[in-house]
Amino acid sequence: MEKTSLEKQSEVARPGRPEKLAHARVLRFRAVILGLLIIPINSYWVILMEKVLPGPFPTSISLFANVIFILLIVWLLNHFIHQFAPKVALTQTELLLVYTMVAIGSALAGHDSIPVLIMMMGHPYFFANASNRWMSNFGGYLPKFVLVDDMDALKGYYNGASSLYRWSNLEPWISPVLIWAGFIFVLLFVFMCINTLVRAQWQDREKLSFPIVYLPIEMSDVEGKLYRNKLMWAGFILAGGIDFINGLHYLYPAIPEIVVKHTDLRPYLTAKPWSAVGWTPYSFYPFAIGLGFLLPVDLLFSCWFFYVFWKMQLVVSNAMAWDVTPNFPFITEQCFGGYMAIVAFLLYTGRRQLREIIKKILGRPSAVDCSNEAIDYRVAGIGAVVGTFMLVGFFVLLGLKPWLAFAGMLIYLALSVAVTRIRAELGPPVHDLHFSGPDHIITRVVGTENIDGRSLTALSYFFWFNRAYRSHPMPVLMEGLKVSDPTKSSRRFYFWAMSAACFLGTFSAFWAFLHHAYIKGTAAKFNSGIWFSTEMYTRLNAWISSPQPPNLLATWAIVIGFTFCMLLNLIRIRSVGFPFHPIGYAISGSWSMNLVWLPLFIAWLLKSLILRFGGLKTYRWAIPFFLGLILGQCVVGSFWSIYGIIFKIPTYSFWGA
Repeated sequence: MEKTSLEKQSEVARPGRPEKLAHARVLRFRAVILGLLIIPINSYWVILMEKVLPGPFPTSISLFANVIFILLIVWLLNHFIHQFAPKVALTQTELLLVYTMVAIGSALAGHDSIPVLIMMMGHPYFFANASNRWMSNFGGYLPKFVLVDDMDALKGYYNGASSLYRWSNLEPWISPVLIWAGFIFVLLFVFMCINTLVRAQWQDREKLSFPIVYLPIEMSDVEGKLYRNKLMWAGFILAGGIDFINGLHYLYPAIPEIVVKHTDLRPYLTAKPWSAVGWTPYSFYPFAIGLGFLLPVDLLFSCWFFYVFWKMQLVVSNAMAWDVTPNFPFITEQCFGGYMAIVAFLLYTGRRQLREIIKKILGRPSAVDCSNEAIDYRVAGIGAVVGTFMLVGFFVLLGLKPWLAFAGMLIYLALSVAVTRIRAELGPPVHDLHFSGPDHIITRVVGTENIDGRSLTALSYFFWFNRAYRSHPMPVLMEGLKVSDPTKSSRRFYFWAMSAACFLGTFSAFWAFLHHAYIKGTAAKFNSGIWFSTEMYTRLNAWISSPQPPNLLATWAIVIGFTFCMLLNLIRIRSVGFPFHPIGYAISGSWSMNLVWLPLFIAWLLKSLILRFGGLKTYRWAIPFFLGLILGQCVVGSFWSIYGIIFKIPTYSFWGA
């Protein structure tokens, strides 16, 4: 594949081009200021879209549509400035820094992130009653110092028609928000430390492609080569035109609709055992086809193949009456085992590099060189270890037994590394892994009857950042290191800029959610305003009121998923052309794959045909068209969201969570 515009820009470090090099690599503090100014506005917008209004849900896909829209607006303004004052305009590296900072803020304000935490903070006190017996079952175990129990403040929060800025409403939130913010800062710091330790291995040695940042890199080229490509505009007009027409149809139903959103196949599958497939939608999302075209052919094939594979497990289980066992065939647990296999395989294949990094951390002679990293390996290693123990200690303070807190945090960090690796290597459009976090796995394997009530209550607070992994911040932070100019100074600048984005993004997410909550009411007009927290506390109540033994079948499902995924890994590295990718196995069984399996099939079919009959040259020629599909739907979909906000009317949502 041809070099990206960022890689070409980095090549200006040749002798005789000093003025070009200086302009390309310069990073000015004003880029950070611009990113920080946009973050609160973006957080406000994200909460409006995903919580107050019925969508769209841009943070539930890998490439955040709202950030792509913002990058385009910033590029257009910068391009205008560049025409009159080139030295004043932002460089590509600075534009990508703004993109990265806003993406971090989006991840923190996203559908599966801080908003879920806020929902949980007052829920047990406001909704406890004699019928659900929450207070008698687990009220004594609740960690009050991280929750809000002021009923006067909670009335406005849940019912609306109030204001966050009344001291009686604001004051009860201050202390728990600051405590949780401290936890989040440590968690994000651990992510950045781990990313620093693996960056060179993934980016410099393995040359991972990072497909998710391909479009932002091309969009941010100050020369605007992408925007002069007619094929890109063909894709843009096709995808954007569909969304524009569908937006008009939403407002004026007489205008025909072009159906691309998901439609359920269940009404056509009513006979047993085929009815056991459950919710099986088909869709034609243009952005998913565009993103899919950037993926390797074997992953594309594996995504839709294993999606069908999981559905067939359900059909066979129903035909054999095995599904009388609840949750059989334990697809969630099999996928979790697959994720753990990905991490285990990474540790195995990178064992030599890891050994040298450990030597470096311990201050011994090592073959690795960290002179080009944002922070020293020793600082990153110690930071990751100390930070992890701080996170474990926090959950011990909540009431969790130390061994459970340690196991839970290790499971979470392993899943985080797996998600980050999946994004870096292959860039699938979705990676949610619903209900597969430490709280779910530990209770399955250990059994709730073997965990005391205080620990079960504390373990439940893993739920807010483990319910799903769609807006996970760790891969976004890694992608920030990818798009930074390959010099130590720029990586260090990016590191501190991303740290600032983490700080402001955390508080912006809390502020934006609470601001809207007191106006609209989370229990009144919020989209899923109490849904996620109801899930968590209802599950906790069931854990305590109806203790369950270890689920041996679920445990075996984890082992089977791990073994099968490791087997796929081993065969793949030894067999050229092996069509089954282990990552496709791991990610295809989760909820979001329902929405994109058909677009990924279409992308696989198109890419396979183009490579077979047109070769690599035709594939490279076609890429701008598929980038246009992504850009067109992101831009027009975002336009309809802003249009609805301005005119205070519901509008077309191009993507539902």
